Amino acid sequence: MNRFYIDKLTVSGGGHKTTLIDFKPGLNFILGPSNTGKSLVMDCLDYAFGFTPKKNRPSKIVDNNYGYERIALHLVTANGTVILERKIGDTKIAVSGTDPTVDHGSYSVGHKAKKNINAVYLHLLGIDEVHSVRSAENGSKTQDLTWRSMLHLFFIRQADIARESSALLAPGSVGHTASAAVLLYLLTGQDANDLVADEDPKISEAKKKALIGYIQEKVNEFTRRRETLEETLASSNITDPRSSVEQVRKETAELQAQVDEATKESQQLMSQIYEWNGKLSESKTVGHNFAVLRQQYQSDIRRIGFIVDGASTVSPARKKVKCPICGEETERVQDTSFIDASAAELEKIKHHLSELSDAQHSVEHQQETIIATIRTLEEKKKAIDTMISEQLQPRLSVFEEKLEQQLSLIRLTSELEIVRQNETQYRNELFNKETEETSESSKHNIYEDYDYDIIHGFEEKLREILQASKIGGAASARLNMENFDIEIGGFKKSVSMDGGFCGILNTITTLAMSGYLIDLDRNAPGFYAVDSSLTQLSEAEHKEQSDTIKQNFIEYLISHAHERQVIIVEQTKRMPFVPDESDENGVHVIKFSRNKKEGRYGFLNEVYNPEDQ
Repeated sequence: MNRFYIDKLTVSGGGHKTTLIDFKPGLNFILGPSNTGKSLVMDCLDYAFGFTPKKNRPSKIVDNNYGYERIALHLVTANGTVILERKIGDTKIAVSGTDPTVDHGSYSVGHKAKKNINAVYLHLLGIDEVHSVRSAENGSKTQDLTWRSMLHLFFIRQADIARESSALLAPGSVGHTASAAVLLYLLTGQDANDLVADEDPKISEAKKKALIGYIQEKVNEFTRRRETLEETLASSNITDPRSSVEQVRKETAELQAQVDEATKESQQLMSQIYEWNGKLSESKTVGHNFAVLRQQYQSDIRRIGFIVDGASTVSPARKKVKCPICGEETERVQDTSFIDASAAELEKIKHHLSELSDAQHSVEHQQETIIATIRTLEEKKKAIDTMISEQLQPRLSVFEEKLEQQLSLIRLTSELEIVRQNETQYRNELFNKETEETSESSKHNIYEDYDYDIIHGFEEKLREILQASKIGGAASARLNMENFDIEIGGFKKSVSMDGGFCGILNTITTLAMSGYLIDLDRNAPGFYAVDSSLTQLSEAEHKEQSDTIKQNFIEYLISHAHERQVIIVEQTKRMPFVPDESDENGVHVIKFSRNKKEGRYGFLNEVYNPEDQ
């Protein structure tokens, strides 16, 4: 989309040294005390934009030109430069420059002239066809789309900045239809030929107001809940809870693996303990059998020893007996040979008993080794179990608690998304209800042609700037379609923050809308200029500078300086601070001192206030 911005402004002639103001593509400040010509800069720009003085809207440069004769405005386009030169008091503007798409020559500021300057400015915006827009509620009345009918969205003079009427509508306009229709064209490309005047069914005005009040309360309810959720999520210092959950889950899995490994090792140790207890049981059984065998051996030794000892005290004896075969008597000698055999057996048993003692000692040693092994295994298992219960499990519990917190944040994030959707839905319903036609007349309400999808984007940009400027209730700000002006917390601009705030609110409103047009890649110039937006803004003295609206608004402009050209004309004493000149930050500062001995006195060369002569 075509864009152009202001390069320089010159005022010359009448024997004066040419006055020059150089502008840069970023953020431009024109600062100085009263009566130094700051607002005259804006009047000269407006004069070059085709302003025609009227009784109720005079031109300072025409009424008091100090002998200067002409104004020249240099613009930069995508194809080169365009120079517009106008003699003070004349209705013609000479057009020249290096942009090959712009026809050079003399153009009239009169709208009805065949060759008027309006065509040049619309061409610079990329609008080359003639478009008509509605001019009244009666659908049969239209007017041509002009440069001057949209300029109030990008260029606000001092006399218009603090007005309580909507900044989106042209100042001084009798009706609102034409201004709203021009903005509708800029937002959507819809002109008068595309509009269809449909009558809505009759609805009770009282019922409509009650329904609007109910919907407004729902909007406020969801807004409050959204702010609460946003504050909760912001205080968590976690920008991406889902990624955080994955990290906690990964750490939990690693710790769980350590617990599982330690548990597995504990179980293996228990199996070993069982195995060694089995071996100990077997060894004790063998020891028991050895003890029984020892008792048997000892009993045999006593028995055989008794026999041997008793036999050794008895001498061999002869005894007469009758032979059972022949019947004759014969002598029987008592046999003592068993004594030797018993003695030998006794020695053998004693030898076995000695070997059994050695075996018992070996079993006892084996049992001591097994018991020591079992104790070692039990101590090792106890250490692992202690590590699991006192270290790993508590850490795992901490991770599980942390995981639950992260999951809770995800649930809050999901709820926030739903709340935002509900808030948008209710805002949409509020928008539709406010734009709903209730009268039976055939008049066409231009706001019925607006679609909330378009307005919703503007409201988001509006709230972004209001919140960055720390204006109270910014999250509830919206565009009220009944008066086509912003409201905050359900209150109109003029009563929501007192009349002194109208200047800054009008500035933010038009700044947001003109920036939104650029975001949509719609027809809009690449500059925005405003005069005295902070003049009537007075804030509490106890506030820290960082909490003031002025401070935060200027910082917002500086942080977005590279987005487009912005020109701020302001009294130095009304500024919260004087920004530093910085090409890197896109900040350009032009200072008027009202001191003939220091700096630049004012806008026009060789022009001084009587008291400073």
